[in-house]
Amino acid sequence: MKDAGNEYAWVRELCLQSASTCPSALVEELMGAPECPAFGPAHHVLAGAALLTCVSNARGDGDLAAKLDELIARSSNVPGGTCARWGACGAALSCGMALAIELDNAPLKQDGWSGAQMMVAELLHAIARAGAPRCCKRDTRIAVGEATSWFSRALGVTLESLPETDIVCRVSDQNSVCLGGACPYFG
Repeated sequence: MKDAGNEYAWVRELCLQSASTCPSALVEELMGAPECPAFGPAHHVLAGAALLTCVSNARGDGDLAAKLDELIARSSNVPGGTCARWGACGAALSCGMALAIELDNAPLKQDGWSGAQMMVAELLHAIARAGAPRCCKRDTRIAVGEATSWFSRALGVTLESLPETDIVCRVSDQNSVCLGGACPYFG
């Protein structure tokens, strides 16, 4: 069995070095790292990690490392293919995990519980509207882009956003079922 902490150490290190307050820009940086595969469960870590990092940077928090460790522990339990097998995209779930960590949610704690659930539902709806499987990069971009305003409102922080037109996919040639021009990120 792989040690998730070691497997995703590169995500942790890149996040700890970042000063970004724009989750979309940070997730692009993470997805562009040489360690990041074109597809797969690494994206279940990246989405929440970008959000946690940017919130921490906006607040000036000192506990980012512990939050990233918790996110990696949680999100590394979400296997590849979750979108098809569980009916829920792992990137959207990662965003929910990150908000739950920020809100210090617990199974019996009422405050924050429904907000995180509604956010994940909205993210899943946006991803489903994209209309096609097998693009972890597209779905991660959608999840992080949609989650940014939720995080800003729920946590009272100002997070920056990138316009969709500023985001261009660099791996579409590696996806045999790429939507091409029907994808907002297609280059």
